[in-house]
Amino acid sequence: MKEYLVGSLSADNIESVKVPLHISNRRGLSACVAMAIAGGSMLLANDVIAQTATVKKSAKKAGNKTVADSKVSDLQAQVERLSRELEASKRREQDLLKKGVATAPAAAGTAEAAGLSSQEPDSVVAAAEPEPEEKADEPQDLSEVVVTSRRKEEKLQEVPIPVAVINRETLERDNVVSVQDFSRRAPNLGVTSANARQTSIALRGLGKNSGNESMEPSVGVMVDNVWRAWTGAAWANFADLDQVEVLRGPQGTLQGKNSNLGLLNITTKAPSFKNSYYVDGFAGSRDALQGKFGATGTILPGLLAYRASGFIDKRDGFVKNFDVHRSEGDLGETNALGGRLQFLFTPSEDLSARLIVDKTASTQTMSVQPLIADPTRFDDGTLRTTTFSTRLARDWFNTLRSNGQAVTVIGDPRAMANNERRQSRGDGSGVSAEINWDVAGHRFTSISAYRDALFEPNHDGESSTADVERISGWTVKNEQWSQELRLASKDPGPVDYQFGVFAMRAIADTFNQRLFGVDAGAFHASNSQYALLNATPASRQLLAASMRDTMLTQNVVPATDSYAGYGQINWHVTDDATLTLGLRNTFERRENTGYSRNLGGVNLDTLGASLGANAAQIAAAKAIRSNRLGPEWDAPRQGFDQNSQNWLINPSYKVNKDLMVYGSVAGGQKSGAAQFNFNTGATENVKPEDVMDYEFGVKTTWLDRKLVFNVNLYQTDIQSFQSQLVAPDPLRSGQFLSQLGNIGGIQLRGIELETNWDITQGLNVFLNGSYNKAIYTDFANAPCPPEANNTGYCDQTGKTIPNAPAFTANYGIDYRAPLTFGYGNDYGLQWHAYLIDSFKSAANYNASLSRYGKQDAYHVTDGGIGVGTKNGKYNLDLVGRNIFDTIYFTNASNFSGTGAASASFGDARYYGVHFRAKF
Repeated sequence: MKEYLVGSLSADNIESVKVPLHISNRRGLSACVAMAIAGGSMLLANDVIAQTATVKKSAKKAGNKTVADSKVSDLQAQVERLSRELEASKRREQDLLKKGVATAPAAAGTAEAAGLSSQEPDSVVAAAEPEPEEKADEPQDLSEVVVTSRRKEEKLQEVPIPVAVINRETLERDNVVSVQDFSRRAPNLGVTSANARQTSIALRGLGKNSGNESMEPSVGVMVDNVWRAWTGAAWANFADLDQVEVLRGPQGTLQGKNSNLGLLNITTKAPSFKNSYYVDGFAGSRDALQGKFGATGTILPGLLAYRASGFIDKRDGFVKNFDVHRSEGDLGETNALGGRLQFLFTPSEDLSARLIVDKTASTQTMSVQPLIADPTRFDDGTLRTTTFSTRLARDWFNTLRSNGQAVTVIGDPRAMANNERRQSRGDGSGVSAEINWDVAGHRFTSISAYRDALFEPNHDGESSTADVERISGWTVKNEQWSQELRLASKDPGPVDYQFGVFAMRAIADTFNQRLFGVDAGAFHASNSQYALLNATPASRQLLAASMRDTMLTQNVVPATDSYAGYGQINWHVTDDATLTLGLRNTFERRENTGYSRNLGGVNLDTLGASLGANAAQIAAAKAIRSNRLGPEWDAPRQGFDQNSQNWLINPSYKVNKDLMVYGSVAGGQKSGAAQFNFNTGATENVKPEDVMDYEFGVKTTWLDRKLVFNVNLYQTDIQSFQSQLVAPDPLRSGQFLSQLGNIGGIQLRGIELETNWDITQGLNVFLNGSYNKAIYTDFANAPCPPEANNTGYCDQTGKTIPNAPAFTANYGIDYRAPLTFGYGNDYGLQWHAYLIDSFKSAANYNASLSRYGKQDAYHVTDGGIGVGTKNGKYNLDLVGRNIFDTIYFTNASNFSGTGAASASFGDARYYGVHFRAKF
């Protein structure tokens, strides 16, 4: 059978290969031998190619096609043999270069001919690598984009799975640094991120779950081959990004942790032995100040390289706070910084190690969710007798109003009234070591990592200027340890494969604190309790003391031990047909423990007696406290062990060099969750989640590969989907309880389109879009939306799930032209401009499908225009984000008897000057 080559060989790329011009005396003989082999191989290859052309011409002339084909086949086999010899000689040459033998410029096309990607941390890099010709940061042709989604370097157009890529050029030009930014560049990707704990990532409308550490995400995040166990760890900016790949469908037969709906595979720039530096700065409206830097180079020639990078991101908020007596600055600001330090150790051509240490920190207002609705009646016309608004309308709060202070703001997406401007904290750090060893035709990879993340909330608990909740929210301290071992075949052949093992321990220590103020009793009292305790000055003191300085504390500590074995094999049935099979088994032990305690507050019996309050008044004050704090409970450690499987069947066929078709059937399972009822401490574990996914796609290139046109059809069926369910609180009338549970059935069905067209030199357009029909197939016991005035269940079967717009699209244009447009000396400068629009059709972003969660269709447009050098070293742009200042939200909560409906709104417009320089 014909051997399978990693790359192809032609006369053009043979002639482009050059050897060093200067050879050191220490290794002169070895280098000369390498040059001789390479030169001989090139001459023979050129001769063979010439003979091949002659044979083809002769065969055509003679009309003897059978004989000609036979000879051509023999000569092609000889070309392939010589190409392998050439690759071996180049590897020997690179080894000499790494040891400091040569300092002459290497061939500009060597890396590309060898199929190497600059983003791969284990790529071989020369110790004294010469400075290559600088290239402008032009949009990269999708047909040439290299991805590592399957743990090996492959061209995007040759990967038989649905994957979207945000490449380095786009990341740098558009200043894309966060998961929120990713969602505006990749179709069918949705992100909600009010704060670190409420960060959630969805693909095809599903996966948006946040605020419960007992469960794992359905859409995973992997950064430099390290799995992020807690989605909140992806909330901060990413430093030094190189590429982002969005993989759709069940994952897990190739790496790391399994994820049922998809994966964000994020890679950062790796160290290089070539000294280089960059700075990137932005200054603009809303007092925006952003800066990024990076430096890489040699520490020990051929042996040790480094890379250091960092960022700072400051920007004023976009939501006014009408607590005029205390606040300075708007809410929703950005105030973050971080950095990374890396080392690349290459003791030999076959062995490399990469060490990464990173740290991010942010201190800013979070959970900025303006109030959008607090209706006076239910949809059936029934009057709501006790609401958030009626509570704040009580005469207890007249002092605030008489001072000209807004007590609350409802209905303005750019305004709130909190009793002070508070800042929360979100930090993350980690260290990882990746070792790659090429031995016996295989690559052995070891990835060891530790990460921790901290979220400390500090925000107003009830969104008013009254002193109701001074502290509110769950503090999260997340830690994870992981180890992965992989073995992958390297030699070409009819079969290539990869298998590995993965182990991880993750612990989330979560602590809920709610500290109540002097106005909490008057706010949380029922109408009858308030009338009784507001009657006299003495009883008013008792009312104030009912909740003052009391605190509800809860601690829940979910822990997961995960162990897995996985493998994937590619069987090249013919030159053009491949069958990929994958399998994974995961064993997990999930445990949880917790408690609930009520602290503080005066003795109401003693105080009531001293004030002369009657028994009914004392009983009312005690009822207010007990109803709000709830019962205390202790939950001993409990949990379960579970096995789950993932599998993949993925055939593909290359019809020709410009057309590939593929299909896949994949199954996945996510373990259940160990958790408690937060009211009573009772065990309420959640069942596993099962997924069946079907994909069929076509990847094509047209017009001499200038136009890329890819289409993917999919259907995903999920049973027992794990989700945060919002249901009436059985202990607190008119209030709701968020609890993790299972949804019977969900189906996702749709089509995804990715196009990119290099129309002419300097002009590029793209369109990525999707149609997605995401419905509940079995959700008869769904919690009703609050306006239904139904404490039972509503049947949502057949309805569109939340957070799933039917149509999404990202499209744009990039234009570059010489400074004088060809009419004079352009001094090496060029104009460039770009415009990108992100569109989402109307959707409901409320978990209960409340009508107050409906968001109309909207566009968010970014753009820029500027001037830069043609070699890409310097760029100066005037840029704008959300140019038309679109107001939209990505998540909406329910209203209740103590709260108005609120929403997380997208960032407002800002603009400024963006400068980039590379040295």
